[in-house]
Amino acid sequence: MKKIEIALSYLEKGLSVIPLYSPEMLQTKPPRNFIAKLKQEYEKNNQLENPLPKEVITKDAFIRKCKAPCVSGWKEYQHRLPTKEEVTHWFTMNPLANIAIITGAISNLVVFDLDSDHAVEYAEQEGGFPDTVKVRTGKGHHIYMRHPGFEIKNDVDKNLDIDIRADGGYVAAPPSQHGSGSYYEWEEGFSIFQIDPTPCVPWMLDYLQDISQNEAAANEKHADFFHEIEETIRVDEKVIQATANINTPETKVQEVKKDEYLDLLKNGCKQGERNHSATSLIGHLLKTGIREAEAWEIIQTWNRDKVHPPLDQDELKKTFDSIRALEKKNTPSSNPAAPKMQIELFLDNMTKAVKDYRENYVRVPFANDNLGHLENVMNGGFAGGCFYIFGGIPTAGKTLLLNNIADNICLNGYPVLFFSYDDVQSELRYRTFSRFSGHSIEEFNTRSLRDIGCIFEIPPVKEIISRKYVVQQMIPVEKWNELIEPIKQKHGKAPVIIIDYLRKLRTEKGNGDERLRVDDILTKLTEIAKVHNTPVIVISELARDAYKGGQRLSMANYKESGAIEYEASWLGILAAVEESKNGEFILKENWDSIIKQDGIVDLIIFKAKRGTGATGKIPLKVDKNFMTVSDRPVEAKPEKKKKPSQFE
Repeated sequence: MKKIEIALSYLEKGLSVIPLYSPEMLQTKPPRNFIAKLKQEYEKNNQLENPLPKEVITKDAFIRKCKAPCVSGWKEYQHRLPTKEEVTHWFTMNPLANIAIITGAISNLVVFDLDSDHAVEYAEQEGGFPDTVKVRTGKGHHIYMRHPGFEIKNDVDKNLDIDIRADGGYVAAPPSQHGSGSYYEWEEGFSIFQIDPTPCVPWMLDYLQDISQNEAAANEKHADFFHEIEETIRVDEKVIQATANINTPETKVQEVKKDEYLDLLKNGCKQGERNHSATSLIGHLLKTGIREAEAWEIIQTWNRDKVHPPLDQDELKKTFDSIRALEKKNTPSSNPAAPKMQIELFLDNMTKAVKDYRENYVRVPFANDNLGHLENVMNGGFAGGCFYIFGGIPTAGKTLLLNNIADNICLNGYPVLFFSYDDVQSELRYRTFSRFSGHSIEEFNTRSLRDIGCIFEIPPVKEIISRKYVVQQMIPVEKWNELIEPIKQKHGKAPVIIIDYLRKLRTEKGNGDERLRVDDILTKLTEIAKVHNTPVIVISELARDAYKGGQRLSMANYKESGAIEYEASWLGILAAVEESKNGEFILKENWDSIIKQDGIVDLIIFKAKRGTGATGKIPLKVDKNFMTVSDRPVEAKPEKKKKPSQFE
């Protein structure tokens, strides 16, 4: 696809896009001020104590760094989406341009930019990232998350190598070219056209809230100080961005009282006191914790309006950079004691993580006396906050298996919210009656209402009915909280949610495109699982070509959505299979008769992550007369006789 087509596709997804200068574009069609920018870069670096060699400041070096928008007034698109005509015009005029997605509320997007293995390790330590949109960059990863709804400024954490692109920022998007020559690429299966960004998990929300709160706290802390400054000195609206860290010799900063600094700001200084006064004032401003860019602006304004004659601009900048480097050197991040502090912080975080895990740990058992092997393979039950998907060929017993599981969960003391759209409630209950009464399902067609009423008094049945809530109305997924909360209040825990089946679900917006509709539902179900810390279990259909005997079964067989295999924490398929020599699972030619006559079926677990167990084949036995699904004993394979050794 051409870049113009990809950019328009992003726009259709509701993302605000703009063009960026690409390395290829700068090589073939540099902007008018290209040479001026190159010269500026060279001059800036040669102002340092240890300037970069002239040969380092080259056209290629500049190109590697450049990620500038090639459209004027791009900040307008932080507040409105560009039109289709605007995007078409931009990329028609600049077909080589990179594509940028503006982050923040306009695109409902916040991006975690991980630039090192250290950053990835930190994220995994805190809880990792959910299955969301992911991009390989030139030197790391972009993790796309849904915007949390409160304002988040762009942030750079140099200690962790994590950049946050949010309100007021943008990121280069695939297939843009990185300055290193590599390309931004979607990680396999995590394209924004396959899945939508998921909501931020708790540790990410904490991280973003800390950014927001720190900024608010800093603003509040220094509000009075800024007020006094505003009364004594004019501060321009435009804030000049402070330069990056520069290694310069240490400069001693003399301490004076706050009143003296305010007096210095108000009255200025004489010619012989200029350097000393500037040094002291810069040190004080940086120690207050205000932003470097704001401190630099105040110093420039003070030098221009209150110092006669003013210090040379280059000399003032050199002094500012020297003191800033000294202040950074004296921070804990570069202090010899920092490793110890980091270890203590790590241990504190680990202790908190273990405590949170124990307090919020949910593992719902479902075996009782019939599915012990399956439960063991799934690490003792269904995990809270995880999303499970069961697929299967026709007549394999998907609904029956989940009805058995639902009954067992209820007997283990957990409520179940069962969405059933294929069977009426009476049929589901008859299956439960048959299982626990010893009467076949066929008998219930001839039994009297009195007999059926007596079955309600069977202890297991009474217990199941008290905890199993069957819903057959087409209630939009967005309104499910109205069903979940009363059950939580009654039973003291969130219900396990079981859905039969995925394609029947509806949302309020009712997206006309079937694939997009199901993708949206998958995202919402994943969110429900995490918000309520409960398992969500769904039946999904397989594509019809999966029903042919001799076909290889895989995650790609799911019908509704390509996002299924990426959204699910756990994914399995019910079928009658045989295993090939290379470990593939092949649907048996006579699978229909095998299931109907013998009740032999296998659960193939293709995906198991986030502590949901292991992958592999689980043999099961289906009894449709008494409505049970149970573990199927498998005869052990005879051991191969060893050839006698010459030493025996």
